[in-house]
Amino acid sequence: MVFGLRIDAQTIKNIYRHNLPVLRIPTALIDKVETTEIDGQRTLRVIQFNGFVSQIPVAQIDSITHTDGTALDPAQLGNLRTASVMGVVRGPTGAPEMNAIVSSPYGGEETRTDLNGVFFLNNILVYDKLGYITITKPGFHQGSRSFLPLESGSNRVNVQLLPMTQSGSFYGGIGGTVSSGPLNITFPANAFVNENNQSYAGLVKVFAEALDPTSNSMFDQMPGELLGAMNDSLRLLRSFGMANIELRDLNDNELQLAPGATATLRFVIPQSMLSEAPQTIDWWSFDEMQGIWKHEGIAQRQGSFYIGQAPHFSWWNCDRPEEFNDLLGTVNASNGSPISDALVNVVTQTMGSGVSYTNSNGEFSGRVPKNQQLTIKTYLTCSSTSDWALAYSEILPSGSQALIDTITATLDGRYPLTGVLVECNNLPVENGYVEFGTNLYFTNQGQFNIQTCAPDTYIIRGFEAINFDSLHASSYQTIYVGNEGADAGIIQTCTHQFGTVSDFDNNVYPTVFIGNQIWMTKNYRSSHYANGDLIPNISDSQQQWQMQTEGAWCANENLPANELIYGKLYNWYTAVDDRNLCPTGWHVPSDAEWNILIEELDPSYNPETLSIQSSIAGGKLKSVTGWNAPNAGATNESNFQGLPGGGRGELGFTTPGNSGTWWTSTESNLVGALIRSLNKDTGNVNRGGDYKWNGKSVRCIKN
Repeated sequence: MVFGLRIDAQTIKNIYRHNLPVLRIPTALIDKVETTEIDGQRTLRVIQFNGFVSQIPVAQIDSITHTDGTALDPAQLGNLRTASVMGVVRGPTGAPEMNAIVSSPYGGEETRTDLNGVFFLNNILVYDKLGYITITKPGFHQGSRSFLPLESGSNRVNVQLLPMTQSGSFYGGIGGTVSSGPLNITFPANAFVNENNQSYAGLVKVFAEALDPTSNSMFDQMPGELLGAMNDSLRLLRSFGMANIELRDLNDNELQLAPGATATLRFVIPQSMLSEAPQTIDWWSFDEMQGIWKHEGIAQRQGSFYIGQAPHFSWWNCDRPEEFNDLLGTVNASNGSPISDALVNVVTQTMGSGVSYTNSNGEFSGRVPKNQQLTIKTYLTCSSTSDWALAYSEILPSGSQALIDTITATLDGRYPLTGVLVECNNLPVENGYVEFGTNLYFTNQGQFNIQTCAPDTYIIRGFEAINFDSLHASSYQTIYVGNEGADAGIIQTCTHQFGTVSDFDNNVYPTVFIGNQIWMTKNYRSSHYANGDLIPNISDSQQQWQMQTEGAWCANENLPANELIYGKLYNWYTAVDDRNLCPTGWHVPSDAEWNILIEELDPSYNPETLSIQSSIAGGKLKSVTGWNAPNAGATNESNFQGLPGGGRGELGFTTPGNSGTWWTSTESNLVGALIRSLNKDTGNVNRGGDYKWNGKSVRCIKN
């Protein structure tokens, strides 16, 4: 593995822990290697000529090998130690991604995200100057985050996963050109190998995702952080164009370029960056084992484009490097209480801006260019929107040394909502957070401090993370926040418990108690019945779809990305097949069971009257993200997470984002069955009927 040091023909000493490389060092830098007793443990000490010492307990070492290659001087990263990291993983619509695997590549520690996309990864192996985690979930490009570990307290990160959306295809024996947004890729002919390093000339599918370097969203979407290894030292980077490219064969097996072959990448330089874009720029790829960018050469500017040559595929980046200082800070309110989950945006004179988030102690960390004037802006969100609003700004010179800054935000126009989460035995929760509108706020020993935007009545809910597939939650708390703020008091997280269930295809669904029922909180997407029989996929012919009198499924608009977000569309025959569409112990709900759900959320609802809709329950069922505007009435108070998967009818597909419809198992007549539906324009849940051969979403309920 190459880590970025540009020195010819080195021999690298590799020390492995849990079969992962925790230390890679050029042997030319090593003065001596010895073992000694430290704190009662037999410890291997690798001593460099510059005096830096790396120490690893012998009991944690799996193997030591020597290879040819290049590596970064370990003194740049510091000593190995442990730290904790917590955060939220979201998908392309901003909705939480449950059951994503969060891993530490340095030490092998691992957890998963819960139904709110939250994870806690405690006491993972990090370096003094670099922590690193990866996030994987089927259907998405791998996500990751690097960070400057805090001395104490948990590091707070946000990650947005990008879906594996096919950008184009060509035949490997011919080559081709594929575009994705501002990125254009030209592939040579006869230049591809499969996982067994055999030549491949068949269909090559390209999955590319280009990021906007002028958007703060890039900091949640990109891998690692803007930190690169160049000439044996670390550099802060400023991106002028970044993209991930993955190649797959017809069966979705990974492909790579053959040794010696290169593809040509052409990035459109954003209009606002043209005046400062240099004629040549450093060219980087992302090292997924180490969590930093490695220098690969130079890209050339041609007019409003940068053009670089890629000898392999991962993330590629056009960046300008610069020396940096560490920045450690704390954001406090004027009364001294820490402000958690704030976005800290550092704007520089030559390196653009960077983003960090405060943990439950109000602490954040990052890296800033040396000898520049910095503008540090603190942003907070309101309860009903995920838009960040500027709450405080200050100017700070960076100088040439590490910076420690305490920001006392005046927070004009903010009204604090405080409280304490306790578990079932009335002890403060250890891993807890509060749901407030679209946002999540992490607690510190159970305590939370949320800055609301206006005096009003707000609804919050507390969560205690037992493990990734089990959550304890409080009931919804309705609290009035006045001009002096409000104290919610002690909130016990014991009312509800959340879990998971898997289908035949091993898709995992979060589940939620609503009244005395247990519902899935994601639309169903299995391609098999519970007994393992395959459900036919009818994707191409509308006539063939409408002629079906047996089970069938399709993705909306036949796009895998739609299926990943909104689940599959099934005809009604699938929903009532004797082989059972839902997992064993679960079933497609009847009209009567939907009535019970709606009555739980709207006690005034009476299905025996002429009323066929509820104007109260609909908003409680709708997800607050993933809908087109205005998403009227959406609160998701039930945690049902109703998403607008659209449907398939006589005229073809209805586009996702505007409406969601779900089958019941109840027949209405010979050709029709009853459904429930939600719409972006109202907070209603509607009861109606539709033809059995049409395509609808399915939610399963526990027997």
